[in-house]
Amino acid sequence: MSVSSPEQTQEPLRNVTKPSLSRICEGPGCTQILGQQPRGRPARYCSAACRVAAHRRRKRGPVTAEVHFGSASTRNRSEERSWMVKLRRDNDELIVVIGQSRDGAQCLASRPNDFLN
Repeated sequence: MSVSSPEQTQEPLRNVTKPSLSRICEGPGCTQILGQQPRGRPARYCSAACRVAAHRRRKRGPVTAEVHFGSASTRNRSEERSWMVKLRRDNDELIVVIGQSRDGAQCLASRPNDFLN
């Protein structure tokens, strides 16, 4: 009577990925449930628009807060209260506040950097 070894009775190992039950689109803010593909790599995005939006979000530059000296002539501000704080990312900028003292503007500019990065 011959007994077979356990290695001979098992199926050979294969690199098989088991499909997940349901996946959600990885696009920013998208909650679309993705369907299963019959073969190949599982989809990560529900559409080309979500794929492009995710790429742009990954490739954006950092947000920085800057302090600049503004115009003292507008609104009859004194020179010591003519400082402004800007948020900048790539070519976009947003003026957050105008008419601050230099110390107040620097204090405010230090907080968004801690919050956003």
